[in-house]
Parts: sequence; structure tokens; C-alpha cells
Amino acid sequence: MADKETIYDEILNRIIHLEYKPGDIIEEKKIAKEFNVSRTPVREALLFLSGKGLVQMIPRMGTYVSQIDIKKVKNAYQVKKKLESYAAELASEYASDEDIGELFEITKEMSTYNGSPDYEKYIQKDYEFFKKLRSLTRNELLEETLEELNNSIVRFLRYIQYVCDNPKWHVQSLESIAQSIKIRDPETASKETEYFDAVYVKKLFNTYFG
Repeated sequence: MADKETIYDEILNRIIHLEYKPGDIIEEKKIAKEFNVSRTPVREALLFLSGKGLVQMIPRMGTYVSQIDIKKVKNAYQVKKKLESYAAELASEYASDEDIGELFEITKEMSTYNGSPDYEKYIQKDYEFFKKLRSLTRNELLEETLEELNNSIVRFLRYIQYVCDNPKWHVQSLESIAQSIKIRDPETASKETEYFDAVYVKKLFNTYFG
């Protein structure tokens, strides 16, 4: 029998991957039946998601997937740029050789993708790269904060079907971050990450954020 954490993770995953699209209704009864639980853990999971701004629980009307708020996404990018560079700095101090190898495995797989037809794969692997990076910080608060910011951002990127206009540069930039971590150079790892985030979102800011 699933607990509220498992249900939370699954609903969150569906929201981020747009299986539950903005404005969709989330039926507590249906989810409870799917997981073979009462409605209590489902409601608890939804309350937590509501606190994260991902669902809206409207009395006597139902629970809906929140619309994407462009202003909040823009704010998330601005905060992420600074925090992610610090995460890279910490990762360069704490990552094991095995951890670093996993970062390079992600970039290696990304290098096999074929531009715009694989836009969804780029988004997913970019997400996995930075998820792995922030897991190496040994700072739970930083990790949780970046996780929340990135969940909002990745949902937005999937929603607009964002296509990286320079996949080769994208992969090389992530490799540079991983290499800086590998040689235990926190200053360069931080700078490489902040520069990557700045360039990566420039087009988005110009196109979507004004």
C-alpha cells in the first residue's frame, strides 16, 4: 500500500511531465483507487503540492493543476542561477569519482541526440545532470530548494516544447562543469555553471519574459 510520500512523488512526476496538464482536474477518488488507499494520504499529498504552488484546491469545486505563472518561472531562473553555481562549488569538494562518472555518462548520452526531434530528451537529461549535481552538495536545504525551482522550470520548458538552438554547446558546457568538478576546482565549477545558466536562459528571457 502506497504512503503519502509515494503518492506525492507520483503526482509531482505526472505534473512535471505534463501527464497532468495545467488546468486539469485531479480526482482524489480516482487516485485513491489507483493506489489502493483511502483519500486521506491522497489529500495530504495534494495539500503539500498546493503549498508548492503546483495544484489549486478550491473548496466545493475540486483540485486543479496550477497554470504556469511566467513571472514565477522568471524568478525561479534568477534564483537558480546563483544557487546552482554554489551547488557546483560544493559538488567539486564532495563528489566521489563514481559520482563524477555519472555526470559524464549523462553528457555522453546527450551527445547522441539529434537536435530538435529529441528536444524532450535534452530537457530530461539536463534535469538529471543538475539533479545529480545538487545531490552531491551535502546540503539538504540547498538540494530541496533547487529541486523545487527546477520542477517549476522543467514543467515550463516541456510546456513550451523548448528546443535548444545549440545542442553541441549545451553538451560541451555540461562537460566543462563536470570536468571542473573532476579536477576539484570549485571556483571554475561555480563560474562554468553560472555562465551556462546565464546563456541558456537568455533566449527564454528575450522570447518569453520580455
